[in-house]
Amino acid sequence: KEKRQLEFQKLKSMTFRQKIEYLWTYYKIWLVVLLAVIMVGSIIVTMVQNAMKVELLSIAIVDADMNAQEQIDRMTDDLLDYIGTGDKYETITMDASAGSGDDYTDVTKRMVLLASGTVDLFICNEETYEEYDEQGGFRDWSEILGDDYGQYEQYMTNGVLDLSKSEKWQEYGITFYEPVYAGALAASEKDENLKAFAEFFFE
Repeated sequence: KEKRQLEFQKLKSMTFRQKIEYLWTYYKIWLVVLLAVIMVGSIIVTMVQNAMKVELLSIAIVDADMNAQEQIDRMTDDLLDYIGTGDKYETITMDASAGSGDDYTDVTKRMVLLASGTVDLFICNEETYEEYDEQGGFRDWSEILGDDYGQYEQYMTNGVLDLSKSEKWQEYGITFYEPVYAGALAASEKDENLKAFAEFFFE
């Protein structure tokens, strides 16, 4: 107890810098251990939170307007309200970083998104859609919509859901090309949420 009191008095008489130097010199092992515990605890908390997340849809938008982040965030929230159940762990992921250019960065980014197996919906121009559709990258909307396909035929271009025909999509102002193809990725199995996406824009 006396030793602790002496240590306290010694620290009290030091400047802030002297305190740091003193603690590091004599107690660095404990400081390192404490830091390691905090870091491990933070990693565990993050892993648990990520494990509890339920991703309803993952969407990639090609050639999004550079100034449209606010609109993208608003659309993400609106979609989540429409598709979700209100569970706080439900999420919709939106990636608007890909471009349709032929340079290495754009091509690599598109390939990573398409090959990841985690993206459900690819929103892009006609040329980009056709490039990957030829490789079997997309599902047929008639398979996803089933008996409801007929209700959406007027909103299709060449059998693909065309968001440029949606007033709601136009209001968000995220892209300015036409048509705006919404292609469901071949690996996606979230049919109900893909149908809800179509309903959201064309209800």
